Amino acid sequence: MLRALVEDLSAFSETTVILEDRFEVSVNATQTVAFDAERPLWAQWVAAAKDCDAALIIAPESDGLLAKGVASLRSSGVEVIAGSGDFLRVASDKLLTAQVLHSSGVAHPPYIAVGDERMVGVVAGCDRFVVKPRDGCGTLAIATFDDFREARKTLNKSLLMQGWVPGRSISISLLSSGNYQTFLPAVSQQISDGMCEYVGGCGPLNNNAQRRATALAARAIAAMPPTARGFVGLDLILGETPSDDYIIEINPRLTTSYVGLREMIHGNLAARLFDIETGPVSCKASVNSVHWTADGRVKIDSPQTV
Repeated sequence: MLRALVEDLSAFSETTVILEDRFEVSVNATQTVAFDAERPLWAQWVAAAKDCDAALIIAPESDGLLAKGVASLRSSGVEVIAGSGDFLRVASDKLLTAQVLHSSGVAHPPYIAVGDERMVGVVAGCDRFVVKPRDGCGTLAIATFDDFREARKTLNKSLLMQGWVPGRSISISLLSSGNYQTFLPAVSQQISDGMCEYVGGCGPLNNNAQRRATALAARAIAAMPPTARGFVGLDLILGETPSDDYIIEINPRLTTSYVGLREMIHGNLAARLFDIETGPVSCKASVNSVHWTADGRVKIDSPQTV
């Protein structure tokens, strides 16, 4: 994902990347700054970004890492292309997200948490259950249960329990600049059955799924507090009918699907974050022709000839 983002940014700007050597990722940046794991993290980011016009952070929201990075850079006078205010706070906490969506009437799985068991009867009536970290990133540390009591026993203040929602796992991404909000093509998520682990994606989806995903995602973003900015990934479940569709999570950060999405649309995906490219997104890929793995490898189906 980092390599793809830097390639897109380098098409219209000089880029500086701060990177820890142990990741062994080569990027074609204007400047690469070595990261020292023995020194304070964000002080090095601030030093690297001091002469930049803007910064993009690739970081998980777990342990408040993303929020700390955004706050550190902004307090040092660096413009960060990321959500701000209550949006970042709520989207980084799955319990707060659940509370906001339910209070706004946006379809979201029933849930319970320590100190908030108002939906316990609804959750108990579900067939399966999911327990996950409130500040988790992706599908990390998610556990599934068939027994309500066993799932409830695992709850603590850092976890959220939800009823399992059947359907097709998809994602849709929002690009939000200072002036425009644009939804990108919706795509399928490939989740392993046994471990509930993200293993890749495929897209774009067909027109009907696109319309359903965009409509639900737009309602979810409208329900959230301000201000969404940058790249926002929304995870959804599409059921048998639109009334069975649910928002699962809102990720206020770059997601792995970036590597596939950039191959689906005309133009430069990163340029839209800076209003260099605007207007409706034009898709150049056929349905389900772009595939990618969790580690960012992309495969594009060749057009079939008759």
